[in-house]
Amino acid sequence: MTETIDGKVLRIFSADTNTDEIIAGKFKYDGLNFKKLAVHAFESIDPEFYEDSKKLKEPIVVAARNFGCGSSREQAPWVIKACGVPLVVAESFARIFYRNCFNIGLPLIECEGISSKVDQGDSLEVNFEHGILFNRTKGTEHEFMPLPKFMQEILSAGGLVSYLKERGGYNE
Repeated sequence: MTETIDGKVLRIFSADTNTDEIIAGKFKYDGLNFKKLAVHAFESIDPEFYEDSKKLKEPIVVAARNFGCGSSREQAPWVIKACGVPLVVAESFARIFYRNCFNIGLPLIECEGISSKVDQGDSLEVNFEHGILFNRTKGTEHEFMPLPKFMQEILSAGGLVSYLKERGGYNE
């Protein structure tokens, strides 16, 4: 993981966007080819999400509170990542979704009130070390709690399994 991510807001999702809306349960048995599953990301609430995600270099997802609630299916963060999304910013996350994202190496940050402070298409720069989200489009800064160093290390390794393999704490 880099210290900063520069990208554009792809979508802003409402409160309580759940994992069934991220990837419908009917696809969970279609294997673990997440690039194949990614075409179905958010299709029940945003059918153009996948195609639009491919038009941006660093598409950032923003959401209101409790993003990723619902079932604990691990496919939800995987398909977001497979769409090329390097970061999800929300007012809060469902607990299991939050953990699953770090397990697979998808960075998340919680930023109070963010869903009403940015617009689709805004250019954002996120500095993880200093806990600053800068909206280049609006010229505004928003603070968030910086990620603890060990969580940044997990993300840098590409997720929890890679992190443990690097440190000798995981055997296949």
